[in-house]
Amino acid sequence: MTEDQTPQLDPSTIDFEQAYQGGTIVEGLAMDRLPWEIDRPQPLLVEFEQAGRITGDVLDIGCGPGDTTIYLAGLGYHVTGLDFAPTAIEKARARAAERDVTASFAVADATVLTGYDGRFDTVVSSALAHCLDPEQRKAHVAALRRVMRPGARLIQFCFSQSDYSEKYAPYSISEDELRATFQAPDWNLTELRLGKLTAIKPSPEFKEVMDRSGARLEFDEEGSMLLPIWVVEAERV
Repeated sequence: MTEDQTPQLDPSTIDFEQAYQGGTIVEGLAMDRLPWEIDRPQPLLVEFEQAGRITGDVLDIGCGPGDTTIYLAGLGYHVTGLDFAPTAIEKARARAAERDVTASFAVADATVLTGYDGRFDTVVSSALAHCLDPEQRKAHVAALRRVMRPGARLIQFCFSQSDYSEKYAPYSISEDELRATFQAPDWNLTELRLGKLTAIKPSPEFKEVMDRSGARLEFDEEGSMLLPIWVVEAERV
């Protein structure tokens, strides 16, 4: 592939429904799996569950193909997975059926969440908040608070601002914004730290796209991408 032929990635223009339908987030580059489709829960999410910090009725917001929902439902939690992309919900339902796991899935707008008021004790949000622009994020947080019961816990993983985050993050998020968002009287911010989100092992073609964009990626021992994120835990007051 020559320099002139290398597809360009602008993460703020990703159409997620189209991406799930065609396996494409970069025009001209089809993928067997989208970068976030790791077919297992995020290692950070597993740590939260094993520490006993997921309880009661759970919402997996922006559930995609259902990795987190299926994992938690398989452990016995009552889980609802919601996503804006109908094709993602179709994939999640099919995967849950294949694994004989019972969970609820539906198409929903994360900035509205109509019909779920006061339903959840835990909300898990992995790689969603950075897909929303600043105004959408405000509406999303307001919607989350409405669907959470008093004392409910939000666990959120979102791309942090870094030297290269604009190359892969639609809208990376600053520490100042998170602290301003999850504060009294509506929230109690119980944890805010940096971490790594696991993505797929990139194909040579996708890695070339990222290299040419100037991103400096990290990888784990299996070759999966590790992307810098904020790990947020907040209690709904």
